[in-house]
Amino acid sequence: MSSDIAQESVQDYLASLAAKTSTPGGGSAVALTGAQGIALLAMVLEYTADSPEQLVQRCTAARTDFLKYAQQDVDAFSDVMSWYQKDKLSEEYQSALRRAVDVPLLIMGEAAKFADAAEYLAVKGNQNLITDVGIGALLLATTINGALVNVHINLESITDDGFNKAAGDKAGIFLGSAERLSQVHTGIQDKLTQ
Repeated sequence: MSSDIAQESVQDYLASLAAKTSTPGGGSAVALTGAQGIALLAMVLEYTADSPEQLVQRCTAARTDFLKYAQQDVDAFSDVMSWYQKDKLSEEYQSALRRAVDVPLLIMGEAAKFADAAEYLAVKGNQNLITDVGIGALLLATTINGALVNVHINLESITDDGFNKAAGDKAGIFLGSAERLSQVHTGIQDKLTQ
């Protein structure tokens, strides 16, 4: 297990991301992108009168979850690489690959939960912060689409067709939320350029 991403400075994390090492990589990057998207929505909620308290709490929990998933992605990929080098024909390797699919699916699912919140804030949120809603929605859509790449690359090596189908079906559902989040961003952008 590597050092905890959540405890690193932004500068140190970016240096690690740019380094000639396989982790951290794209999976942790999209998880942190999701955390930023949620943080922007949370900020707008704080400035919006009568914001649902439950939604504020969900945003707080999601930021924590995204940080946890960023680290889980690093650990999952490290495990895949370890078993690949030891025995890429083993069941342990297949198990590591399944975990490397499960984590980006968790990242996608967490981001997908906030399509409703972005749509709500685009209409009811403090309109002085409407660009933050649009950027937050775009970051969450990017999180979903980015995590999908890691789902696909790992599914290519998994031999369990049932697992592959279930993972693909789940990812497809989350992509619908990515489209909704993108539409929030586009709608705000169109409104601002009229």
